[in-house]
Amino acid sequence: MYLQQMSSSLKAIDFQHMGRTCLGHAARRTANLLTRHYNKHLAALGLELTQAQLLAAIADGSAASAAEIARFLGIDRSTLARNLKPLESAGLIARQGTGGKKVLPVLTPLGEAKVIEIHSTWLKAQEELSTLLGPDGADAVRAQMSTLRKAVHILESQDKAAADAVPPSSSN
Repeated sequence: MYLQQMSSSLKAIDFQHMGRTCLGHAARRTANLLTRHYNKHLAALGLELTQAQLLAAIADGSAASAAEIARFLGIDRSTLARNLKPLESAGLIARQGTGGKKVLPVLTPLGEAKVIEIHSTWLKAQEELSTLLGPDGADAVRAQMSTLRKAVHILESQDKAAADAVPPSSSN
């Protein structure tokens, strides 16, 4: 009986439409393809895109904390910590105390040389995509992705505001 009910309930859902129209699915598929494209180029350096982005964020030097680096990359701090370990083991970064309990990752001389290689390799990968898209196309893609991120941030803010507005329940 349950299988019949489940089956009829499932038949009422257009999963093909869901897959074709889901923004999350489209973004994930696109992100996976882009990651493969950049990883293909970065493989010669022994790195993946996430590691290259992390090293570039560290090289930028504008972050005052590891939390700022994580926020810039759009990852949580535990993911950042996990991604820092292999870079530290490879001698590309070191951890530098900034006072108190804060520790900031910094590039080692080996890391600085690696970031220069990353930049050159990234330029090639970026140019391939930008040439296919054209300057207006590349700008349009970035603008639409920014708009999508802003929409999700608005929804997250609304959810947080709604959660903060709910008075705590009394346990008495």
